[in-house]
Amino acid sequence: FFSLFVGLLLCGCVSVPETIRDIQDLKQDHLSYIDKSSSDRELVTADVQKKIDAHYNSLYFEPWHREKPFYQIDIIERGFKKYRKNLGYGENGRKHRKSWLKALTAGANLENYPNSGIVAITVENADVRVLPTHKPRFANASYSHNGYPFDTLQESSVAPNTPVFISHTTKDKAWVLAETPYVVGWMSVRSLAFVDNDFIKAWETGQYAVFIKDKVSLYDAYGRYLFKAPLGAMFPKIEEDDTTMTLLVAVADNDGRACLTRAVVTKETATAKPLKLTNVNIAKLANELINEPYGWGGLYQNRDCSSLTKDIFAPFGIWLPRNSIDQAKEGGTFIEFQDLSPEEKESMILKQGIPYLTLLWRRGHIMLYIGNYQGKPLIFHNIWGVRTKDLLGRVGQRIVGHAAITTLNPGMEFRNDDTPESNYVNSILGMTILVNPKEPKILKQ
Repeated sequence: FFSLFVGLLLCGCVSVPETIRDIQDLKQDHLSYIDKSSSDRELVTADVQKKIDAHYNSLYFEPWHREKPFYQIDIIERGFKKYRKNLGYGENGRKHRKSWLKALTAGANLENYPNSGIVAITVENADVRVLPTHKPRFANASYSHNGYPFDTLQESSVAPNTPVFISHTTKDKAWVLAETPYVVGWMSVRSLAFVDNDFIKAWETGQYAVFIKDKVSLYDAYGRYLFKAPLGAMFPKIEEDDTTMTLLVAVADNDGRACLTRAVVTKETATAKPLKLTNVNIAKLANELINEPYGWGGLYQNRDCSSLTKDIFAPFGIWLPRNSIDQAKEGGTFIEFQDLSPEEKESMILKQGIPYLTLLWRRGHIMLYIGNYQGKPLIFHNIWGVRTKDLLGRVGQRIVGHAAITTLNPGMEFRNDDTPESNYVNSILGMTILVNPKEPKILKQ
């Protein structure tokens, strides 16, 4: 029997489930895990949330009020220097040549940085790149954690109609160095329209709407398609009735300047910002993103772990940085797990963590703690895959590839080890309380 089992294992003939056990066993519905008796209770007062939201808006619009670049040349040069010794692989599975990076470096014209200092607004879902190119750079040519889809040149994606400060332009004027509210990098000039003081004054109304549904198609007054607005995107609100709201939307004219138009959306897709901070509202937004495909750096207009958490809390006016380590260290009150055993970590999460208001952080990954389930913490996160190890000691990876509710040990059925990499509890470095209803405060960022 044993020899037959090993033979089947070596031949790959043993049937395996399509997904991990957690996703099969745990109900993928956030409304199932919240306390129904208090789910609609406001977690902070309206006055406190108004101040939190004002802080969010000040950070969001800050790029329009800069007089000079925020980033020094050494920060901008990092991407070019980083890949000189390891050029990586292109979309064809072949190694990049030195001439590839040399051409990008010459075209960037960084010896004249900064050569610009104007403000703009995105007019589409825009990619922010480490280098001024749409072409990818993979660490290796295989379909793995270091290969596809992990294009290391993808810094982030930015929603339509996001404020931007442009500090630099490439020689061919096809790319600009864009300082957005939460990330800096190279952006195609076609993704932008330039704004002036009159436009900014008309846009910063103080009355905003935010999308609570994902990838909502927007159209102008003539029915022409504009773009898809992601959950968490905000726009000026100018009119509303019982069922709809009219938003200001920016589009580019033939000269590349931003001009204003209007788009009507239903109140099922967008709401006045900030949305009331309650457990049921957080759960509803999280449900909108259940099963969303994983998108490294926002590729294909999908989300990775940190953009998932960032966008869930945007409608409430809770500002989160873009990357996981910054969310953990700057997003709220950080509680470090240094020198704690796995059992002590779990105990602290269950005792001190606030469901739906607490982030858990391990290096390179951020998760939303959603509560105690049968004595164990549950999390919501966008996850690419889990480590596997078979009976013969072969290490691999099981692709998950979407946002899901799991335990802190997802995919344990595919492992035969207990290394730090295999169990999230072992590698969690700390947790972050975003807003403590008992002691709410406005963070200075």
